[in-house]
Amino acid sequence: MVNLIPNGPAARLRRIATALPLTRAGTAVVVFSAVLIAAGAYGLRGTIAERGAPTAPAPVVTERLSATLSSPAPDAGNAVAARPGANDRTDDSAAARPRPDSLLLPRGWSALPDTSRLSRIFRGAPPVVPPERPSAEAREGATVSASLRPRSRPRTMQERPAPQRSASLRPRQRPADLTTPAPAQPQERVARQESQTGSAASAPERGGAPADRTAALTARPEVVRTSARCHRRLSAAMPRRTRDAAGASTVMARLRGVDGITRDARAVREVLSGNIPDFLRDLRPVSLRGRDAGGNNTVITLCVTPDYLAIGSNRDHVRIPLGLRAATRIGGAFGMVLPTPRMVNLIHRAADLRLAPRPMPAGPQMRSTDYLTRHNATVAAQISKADAAPGALISGHKKDVVLTTRLAERPGRVAIYGWHRANGEPIQPLSTVHGAGYADYSHGIRLVSRTAYLDGRAVDLRQLLASPRYAALLSDEGPVTGPRLRMAALAGN
Repeated sequence: MVNLIPNGPAARLRRIATALPLTRAGTAVVVFSAVLIAAGAYGLRGTIAERGAPTAPAPVVTERLSATLSSPAPDAGNAVAARPGANDRTDDSAAARPRPDSLLLPRGWSALPDTSRLSRIFRGAPPVVPPERPSAEAREGATVSASLRPRSRPRTMQERPAPQRSASLRPRQRPADLTTPAPAQPQERVARQESQTGSAASAPERGGAPADRTAALTARPEVVRTSARCHRRLSAAMPRRTRDAAGASTVMARLRGVDGITRDARAVREVLSGNIPDFLRDLRPVSLRGRDAGGNNTVITLCVTPDYLAIGSNRDHVRIPLGLRAATRIGGAFGMVLPTPRMVNLIHRAADLRLAPRPMPAGPQMRSTDYLTRHNATVAAQISKADAAPGALISGHKKDVVLTTRLAERPGRVAIYGWHRANGEPIQPLSTVHGAGYADYSHGIRLVSRTAYLDGRAVDLRQLLASPRYAALLSDEGPVTGPRLRMAALAGN
C-alpha cells in the first residue's frame, strides 16, 4: 500500500523512520499512523469545501479505503442489520443489491461531487430539520372541516329501520301561554306514586310483573260456587245482643228529629253494645276466580255480612245509614273493612236475592230518620214478598259506603257506590262528592271480614288489597296499600 504513493507523506515518514534507529515493528506503527492521518484529512475536505476553501482531487488511497468499508456478506445479514448505522456500510454496486435510502444524500448535506461515503461517516448524522408547521388559519380550517365531517356508523345501525311512533303517543303542542303543566288527576297521581315506590312485592318471584291500573281494569274475576264456609269465629268480635236491648222501633223513635252526627253517635253506641240482629253474625262466603298478575288461576273467598248493618233484633230491625267516621269505627271494632267497588259488584253477582232499587224523592228530608225508616219498610216488604231464607245474601237495595284510593286524595270525604238495577248496572257511580259525615236513606254499611281465603288458605284481606299480584282481583284501582286503608278510617275520625 505504501508503494502506491511514493511521493506522499507516508513515503517521507518512511524515509525519516529508516533514518532513525527504529525496529521493523516501530516502522510499521509509524507508517500506519501516517495513513490514518491522511484519511482524516481527506474526510475533513468536504467541510472545508463548504466554507469556500479550495478543494483538491481526492487521492486514490481514499477510494481504496472506502472500498474496504463495504457491507458484510449476505450470510451475516440480520446480525449486521440489527446494529445502528449498519445500513450505512452498503456496497456501491447496484447489481449486487438495491441501494438503501441511507446512502442517498440527506436533506441539508452538501451535494458536491467530491463528497464520499467516508466523509459522511466522519461528519456524523445529518442535521434534523423539523417540518413546517401550518399557520393558525390553516389549523382552524382543518378543525372546522373535521368537525363537520359525518361520522361513519356501523352497518347494523345503518340497516336498522328507525322506530315508528304512534300518532297517539306523540306529544301535543301546548300553547305558548301555558308555561306550567296542568295538575294531574287523583287517579294519575296515585298511579305515579305507586310506580315510583317500587316495592319488593312487585318482583317476579313475589307475583310476576308489577300490577298497574291497566292490569286492574282488564282483570275480570268471575263469581264461582265453592264449598268454602265462613267460620263463626270471624264474627266473634261482634258482641252478643242482650235480652234487655231495645228494638228498632224504640231506638228510631228516640232518634227522630236529631241531626245526622247525633244519630251516628247513638247508633254506634247501640251497635257496639251488641244491639244488632243475629243473622248479621253469620257471614256469607263470596268466592271469585281469576288470573293473578303472574297469570296463575286463583280463587279468593271473601266473608261478608249477609245484609247491611242494622239495629235491633231479627224481627224488629232497621238498616241504619252511617257516615264514614261511624262506619270505620264499627268496622275496626269488629275486625272488618269496607268493600271496594269491585267487591260490591262481586257481592251483587253472588247474592241469593237481588232486590230492585226503590228510590225516594230527593230533597233535604233524605237525611232524616223518618225517611230512612220509611225506606226500610219498603225493603222489608220486598224481602218478605221474595220469601228469602233467613240469613240469605241480599243485594240491590242500598248504595254502599266503599273503600277507594280517592279517599287518600280527598280526605274528609265519603265514597259511595252501587244500588244495582236488574241489569246489573249501578245507579250510583263511584262518588266522593259528600263530606265524611254525610249519610242519607239510600246508604248502607256492608262489612267484609279481614280474614279471607286464598286458594283455601286463610290470609289477611288487607295484604291481598296491597299486593300487586292479587289486588286487581279485588279492586279496579290497583293496589290499595296499608296507608290508604288507614286513610279511610282517619278521614272520618
